[in-house]
Amino acid sequence: MTRALHCFAEGREGEWEAICLDLDIAVQGASFEDVFRSLPEAIDLYVEAAAELPEADRKRLLGRPAPLGVRLKFLALAFKALIREPERQGKQYHQFTMPVAVA
Repeated sequence: MTRALHCFAEGREGEWEAICLDLDIAVQGASFEDVFRSLPEAIDLYVEAAAELPEADRKRLLGRPAPLGVRLKFLALAFKALIREPERQGKQYHQFTMPVAVA
């Protein structure tokens, strides 16, 4: 089964963080490209490790979203992008989905 995961990244030159909102997995890097490449790898490792666990543990880990505060921050950033609010303090934001095969 394939699932689309909701992700976002924020940062500025030299300091980036990306997070998968559906699994609460985050990575850091020096550029958007770094975190965009690293996040799928981290997600794949997480899903592979979860697949080896008993079903109850697997369901709990694969249904573990980011904390409410993080998800609300994402919604606020998505809303600001819709109304075209200028970048704040030189930060940039990207939102994206990525498919992942889950057991």
